[in-house]
Amino acid sequence: MARILIIDDDELIRSSLSRCFTDQGHEVATAEGLASGIRRATEGMDVVYLDLSLPDGDGRTAINTLCAAPGNPEVIVLTGLKDNFGAQETLTSGAWDYIQKPATPTTLRKSLESALGYRRDKSAAYEPPRAFDDGGLIGDSPAMERAKGLMARAAESEASVLILGETGVGKELTAQAIHNNSTRHNNAFVVVDCSNLTESLLESVLYGHVKGAFTGAHSDHRGLVAEADGGTLFLDEIGELPPSLQKSFLRVLQEHRFRPVGSAREQGSDFRLVAATNRDLEAMTRAGTFRSDLLFRLRTLEIQLPPLSARGEDVMLLAEHFARKACDRYRLPAKGFSKQIARIITAYAWPGNVRELGHVMEAAVIAAGKEPTIYPKHLPGHIRVSYLDQAKPKRQPPRTPQATDGPIQSYQDYKAMRDQAYFQQLMDICDFDIARASRLSGLSVPSIYRHLGLAGIPTKNKR
Repeated sequence: MARILIIDDDELIRSSLSRCFTDQGHEVATAEGLASGIRRATEGMDVVYLDLSLPDGDGRTAINTLCAAPGNPEVIVLTGLKDNFGAQETLTSGAWDYIQKPATPTTLRKSLESALGYRRDKSAAYEPPRAFDDGGLIGDSPAMERAKGLMARAAESEASVLILGETGVGKELTAQAIHNNSTRHNNAFVVVDCSNLTESLLESVLYGHVKGAFTGAHSDHRGLVAEADGGTLFLDEIGELPPSLQKSFLRVLQEHRFRPVGSAREQGSDFRLVAATNRDLEAMTRAGTFRSDLLFRLRTLEIQLPPLSARGEDVMLLAEHFARKACDRYRLPAKGFSKQIARIITAYAWPGNVRELGHVMEAAVIAAGKEPTIYPKHLPGHIRVSYLDQAKPKRQPPRTPQATDGPIQSYQDYKAMRDQAYFQQLMDICDFDIARASRLSGLSVPSIYRHLGLAGIPTKNKR
């Protein structure tokens, strides 16, 4: 008997699946929303059936959380959305299966049987995991824990690894952690940034050259492929590798042999390849700018690193880490955070990810100087303005009143409510500094005072 959770806002779906699985002897729990489903998952489940379109959120955002719940259940996506909407993202996140509604009982039973069969096999072959040194990769969000699990598996193998993720998510740190936990950790970890080298220079950097191979080649030069012999070769931004070099590197990857520029003799190198990119290599192969056979070789193992915006409470853990690091660097006293900081930092989108957060916290520490606490005023202006913009009312499309509509709030009451929210956030950002609030909002100082009075907001922070 297995424990099965069904998360779907359609009562008919919930009841139909419940009867289907109960008749098979399984214990079934149901939830009609994402939040209640996540709570039920903490009770320990074997399989979770998850709808993507739920009244309180997108099911795709919860797959990592559900997979990390007690018992590490298998997640089967069951959706009415057409054209495989979200299929790649959900399966990449670790979902067991992706089924479109309406699904036949046979399809549902086969998917469940395969998931439960996998869990039985996994339980029978279970071995305690080896200790994995994450090398300073901070964070314990479900998305990051899943990524670390994939890193640990990669470290135990010799297979090529492709690390995917946006700029600044920590791809090089991930590659370094894989190397440090592998059997090659006593040998070189060699980094090649493909985006910073010209096509002619990259060939020499990778394979080396012999004396006289070209103008300026006054002596033999050992390339980085040779330097990585016995260790790990990390090709960062592999998507920038010129097409002319993709073919030659494919052969090097297959044969582990290469020819230095200008040499008539081949050399060998026993390297393990880890590559990374922020580009969509599959789209590049369809466009003819990246070789499909090279892509197949690169991604024997694939690790998708989550963006910072998808890592929840990791944002504050990283902010505190970077603040401590900056304090040590500049020999400044340790600093705490004001209560407004968490709201601003967690609301920001962080397009530059962890790297951007590190720079922002360094700037905040410098701005705070010897002060013991970091306040919103110490953050760069664009971070504070971004938070302020979120308080502005969003324009809604016009709606025709219906006869069944209930009582509607008066415009004056609605406007007063929105004004209060806006000016409260404005005060939070500016730490009740009226002059700064005037500059950020574009309102005069007397107008600020008038609006604060109307909204019932004090002009000083009562901490």
